[in-house]
Amino acid sequence: MPLLNKMLFSADHVGLQAISYFRQQWVLFFLAPPAIEGMSRVPDVSLLGFDIDARVLAGVLIFAGRFIDAFTDPLIGWWSDRTRSRWGRRIPFIMFSTPFYALFGALIWSLPVEGSSWWNALYFVLMLELFFTAATMSSGALEALVPELTRTARDRMSVVSLIFLFAVGGAGLGLVAGGFIKDAFGFQVAGTFFAVVALVFRYLSLRAVWNRAPRDISPAEVHFWQGFKDTLRNSQFVAFLPTFVMFTTGVGVLQGWVPFFAVGVLLQERDGAATSFLSMSVIAGVVVAGIAIWMLFAAGRVTKRRIYGVCLVTSALLFPLIGLVGLAMSGGLLLQGFVVMFIAGMPMAAVFLLPKGLTADIADYDALLRGERREALFYATQNFFEKVTYALPPLLLSLVLQLGDSPENPMGIRLAPLLAGGLVLLGFSLWPRYKLPDTINRDTVMAAGLVPAR
Repeated sequence: MPLLNKMLFSADHVGLQAISYFRQQWVLFFLAPPAIEGMSRVPDVSLLGFDIDARVLAGVLIFAGRFIDAFTDPLIGWWSDRTRSRWGRRIPFIMFSTPFYALFGALIWSLPVEGSSWWNALYFVLMLELFFTAATMSSGALEALVPELTRTARDRMSVVSLIFLFAVGGAGLGLVAGGFIKDAFGFQVAGTFFAVVALVFRYLSLRAVWNRAPRDISPAEVHFWQGFKDTLRNSQFVAFLPTFVMFTTGVGVLQGWVPFFAVGVLLQERDGAATSFLSMSVIAGVVVAGIAIWMLFAAGRVTKRRIYGVCLVTSALLFPLIGLVGLAMSGGLLLQGFVVMFIAGMPMAAVFLLPKGLTADIADYDALLRGERREALFYATQNFFEKVTYALPPLLLSLVLQLGDSPENPMGIRLAPLLAGGLVLLGFSLWPRYKLPDTINRDTVMAAGLVPAR
């Protein structure tokens, strides 16, 4: 593709990451804020003699929405791989599901009842499910175009790097601007704003590849269950998947934790603005490290496999340090927060930059083995497991915060980063089994001992 088309295609991640990161960071706070911030929008529950806090209920609702949504990913990916149309396999999904993706993304933040109500809980779960289903149909198909559009290692790394840059910009928009918009206009306006941004950038991306997306690739013929099992028999996919899933789970805990950290440890009254500045510090660390990593790749000094593994371990070690802010020095809390968040953000760059390229490599490896291209099923299976475990962060965070979420007792706030680091370290345990080279062809993978000679 020409550079302009690559840039417009990759720019979709501005909207995608903006709507995603704003939701992940603020949704638990939106449903069940700290007592000093106002009333919860969902009720406390008494069940079998146990009193369940509203925040735990909110965590359960978010978990349920994510968990149920996870099961649609492999089905939609399989459907996309088997689709026949004059527009090819992916474009119909993107074209027709995107408006619903934006609509339900905005409606999540417009609850029907002021104050605490079960109607709010039911409405929230319904809107969340509709949003996730539309997002899977639209985003999954667009994601599956990456290996179809990039056929060389250089071209693929070019697109993946552009995606990383635009994704960082989108994360900055959602995490940084989101707090300021929320403070100024409220959650409903902020949610609608990010839904419109996602809609506009998705259609810009589609326009960039409208005449370049392959229309002549034979639809996959494999049955759903067989295809799903085949992805889980791919040794390289099995080595990669837990690392990505557990990393995103740990980061999910931290994203929802930042507003509570701003109020309970940093003692900031304007939680939105403080959260935005802290997020800006993380993004700055990601950008600085991302540029350095790209320069190393361009010089041929590192492989995706090595830098990804190093950054996973470094993230696992650095995340717990965030919870120690203010213990050694009582003054300058906000500055301390900025510094540790910047440092913790640096190793996260590789884990944001490389997964799409790694999954594309795995899909190419699978095509070598089986003679059939099933990109969407690989991305969908990855999303399935990611969503199953990524449903956990709000629930895990709500439980950890029961140990203390106030300035007087911040124990739960301080322990959450330790949990995040432990999750990342757990995911890393299978990474040494990943052996794929950066360029996938029969000679290179045979040299790695992965494809038997025929």
